[in-house]
Amino acid sequence: MTVPVVAIFVAKPGNEAKLEELFRGVIAPTHKEKGCISYQLNRDLDEPRRFVWTEEWESRELLEAHLVSPHITALFGQVPDLVESSQVIMLGAVAGGRA
Repeated sequence: MTVPVVAIFVAKPGNEAKLEELFRGVIAPTHKEKGCISYQLNRDLDEPRRFVWTEEWESRELLEAHLVSPHITALFGQVPDLVESSQVIMLGAVAGGRA
């Protein structure tokens, strides 16, 4: 069973561009990771400070490997100063198509 993920980050006012730049920097290396089915950065149309990642991984173990990969640990070292709030939700698919 695959593991869909939704991760929501709200940038502190004035940090939107820097946060987006950092987020964009992890997309290409993440797409190369074993187990990555999809990894997409989105931005809320009504609240532009809100960034929403939609992801899908082949397994929880491969997702956990992603979370400790060098590019993600480097990102997590920089993100706290730029965000007001964050939430990462690991899901279990119930029905329908891909995340």
